Amino acid sequence: MNTIPQVLRDVQNRYPELNAQYFRETRTGPFVARTFAEFYQDALDFGAGLLSLGLTRKEPVGLLADNRREWTVADIGIQCCGAADVPRGRDVTDAEIQIIYGVTRCRLLVVERDVELRRVLGQRKDLAALSTVIVMEEGFPALEVQGITVLGFSQVLALGKDYRTKHPDVVESLIDQGQRDDVATIIFTSGTTGRPKGVPLTQENYLLHVSGGRGRMNTEPGNIWLTMLPVWHSFERIVQYIALGNGVGLAYSKPVGAVMMKDFAEIHPHYTTAVPRIWESVYNTIQKKMDAASGVKRGVFGFFVAVGGAYARLDNLYRGLTPRFRKRFRLLDKAVSALPRLALMPLNALGRNVILKPIRELFGTRLKAGVSGGGSLQKKVDLFFAASGICLMEGYGLTEAGPVVAVRNLSTLEAGTVGKAFPGMEIKLLDEDGKECAAGEMGVIHCRGAQVMKGYFDDPESTAKVLSPDGWLNTGDLGVMTHDRALKIVGRIKDTIVLSDGENVEPGPIEKHLAYSTYIDTAVVVGQDRKHLGALIVPDFTNLAEYAKANGIASDGVEDLLTKPAIRALYRREIDEAINRPKGFEPFERIHNFTLLTKVFEVPRELSAKQELKRNEVNKLYAE
Repeated sequence: MNTIPQVLRDVQNRYPELNAQYFRETRTGPFVARTFAEFYQDALDFGAGLLSLGLTRKEPVGLLADNRREWTVADIGIQCCGAADVPRGRDVTDAEIQIIYGVTRCRLLVVERDVELRRVLGQRKDLAALSTVIVMEEGFPALEVQGITVLGFSQVLALGKDYRTKHPDVVESLIDQGQRDDVATIIFTSGTTGRPKGVPLTQENYLLHVSGGRGRMNTEPGNIWLTMLPVWHSFERIVQYIALGNGVGLAYSKPVGAVMMKDFAEIHPHYTTAVPRIWESVYNTIQKKMDAASGVKRGVFGFFVAVGGAYARLDNLYRGLTPRFRKRFRLLDKAVSALPRLALMPLNALGRNVILKPIRELFGTRLKAGVSGGGSLQKKVDLFFAASGICLMEGYGLTEAGPVVAVRNLSTLEAGTVGKAFPGMEIKLLDEDGKECAAGEMGVIHCRGAQVMKGYFDDPESTAKVLSPDGWLNTGDLGVMTHDRALKIVGRIKDTIVLSDGENVEPGPIEKHLAYSTYIDTAVVVGQDRKHLGALIVPDFTNLAEYAKANGIASDGVEDLLTKPAIRALYRREIDEAINRPKGFEPFERIHNFTLLTKVFEVPRELSAKQELKRNEVNKLYAE
């Protein structure tokens, strides 16, 4: 098989009655399902509808929408015709609409709602090729606006059914013509670090992920995958292909606490995907509930979490899964850990199966694994979920790599790392002189494989900066490799802060340690070209209010509270306790000054749609 549509045709032939999609028709309604056979016919109908509108093979089609079932139908329908989609989420700026759909000269554009339609029409003068816009929103009427034909999603499906009646097997014949080097999509980078660049990915890029993902995830046909992240981004998108390509159904949710937790309880998924910020949010919510519980309950809970974390560390040591950044003697590790591990085993079993069981049940009754990507997971969060019996598979990748570079294996979770290279991918780390780093040495991550892009869309200059003639992609990320070839992410070259005395500082580890504090929601380290480091601190306002109440600190609101000397002193203590020599930090990494911010970070200001920190944007917004 050469293409994703060919894979899905095979899946629906083998498992026609298994469910491919679960979705709510209304916000409060129950989940309804579409089988693989029905989903495949939906995709064929949509593709045929586009053919009736003049779509040609290899033509780019715009796809401006967030994660929902129609997105996947449109995506596969476009690929069935041998065309390529150009996706972006609803958080896109007007400037990005001009760049993305102007550069690719899309004639056809699929949007989610009338809001996106109006925005696209507002950029009409810069979208010279645009002729037709299709709106996913249910019940949207056909109309003509500014010389643009506007159709509803269901109308295009109806056009497709009619087209297939008059032209039987046309779409299927186009599927048969699909080749591995066909461009499946052109994904534009988010633009947070500069002008968006288009990344063309081929069918081969995705096929290798489907087969490799099955081996790493141990998926089985009929499993369910709860999907909630922005699907225009390559991380969530490849997850959907790995799921559907292996007979696993997609249940559509949103990365909003109340929504996703309700969906977990109703759908009982086997897998889910989230960025670290979502796992951290769930962790913090649970911690806050326990803080409000009785002293006995809080003490019991804390004891068994500690036991579970200790057992996880000892179990990793015993099974040889502790990362070897320096030479270790496995037999000695096993001998040292055997008795303590055995002693903790019954307590760990009691905690996991009785005391901490309600935490696991928050995610339903069948969760095999949660995949965490798009950033590094805090160690305390990783250990907390491990203690609760919830398996988190941390991975690493980037759009230009198709996207997965490395991911933990569900059978042999490499603790504290993002796992070994994904099947078909090579990884090497290079130092400042371009020499390959030995195990335990930090260097810039380079990767090579068939999943890696061939180059940016119509941008040879940018391509030459990151892609070598022999196919090695410079990721711009810093990592360390273990002796077993598992990868640990350290930071990003562009995030590195250079102090005025020349010291290089990676802000990521400092920010993570600061966020361990119950009084800190988010921390951003600053100090480029300065003598010392500083930090922007977003307080955990709930815990801070409780602290103020318990200590008799009166105020006239948040802004007034943050100016109180007692509150400033609290944060000074929290910062100094987190960042010091005993915790492994150098003197130049100490936070000399800090500012307490009055609002949490939000999408799309300080956070991207993926819930990642937009560091450049934060530096601009809080420059003063």
